[in-house]
Amino acid sequence: MFFTQFGLLFTNMEWYVIVAFILGLVFLFIEFLQPGFGIFGIAGILFLACGIVLRAVFHKPEDNVVMQLFQFLLVDVLILGLCFLLLLIAQKKGWLKRGIFTVGTAVDPDYSSGTENFSALVGKEGRAITVLRPSGKAEIDGKTYDVVSADFLIEQGETIVVLATEGGKIQVAKK
Repeated sequence: MFFTQFGLLFTNMEWYVIVAFILGLVFLFIEFLQPGFGIFGIAGILFLACGIVLRAVFHKPEDNVVMQLFQFLLVDVLILGLCFLLLLIAQKKGWLKRGIFTVGTAVDPDYSSGTENFSALVGKEGRAITVLRPSGKAEIDGKTYDVVSADFLIEQGETIVVLATEGGKIQVAKK
């Protein structure tokens, strides 16, 4: 009975159900390749749901609709699972330029000073370029940095010392 209904699931399927099924799978595959806002993922899920509903509504008398809906969902999950597994293997082998699981930061370190490690500045002296109330700019070792004062106000031109760093935050105090 199971295999008979499985055969009828595809032989009695109308062309518009097949189109919805294929479009849903293609859109979900695109979403796997280029994860983003989710337009393709949402469209893929809607097309698959539309295909399932259309298959249930437009059935033949010999179809067991409940069993065929279960089988249709099972086929969808198996195909998507195989696609996901294929993408994981492709990422692991290095076949994909951009992976579905990206490890790292969203900001390229070549273009952002926010990802620098400022811990080497701790204990170094410099000069306040602007008035620090409490944030501003300071020159340390000939480079300009955005800093935050531990004191409320440090006048422009005063000597400062770096107390601590946390991520992109450099905390300074008067010398």
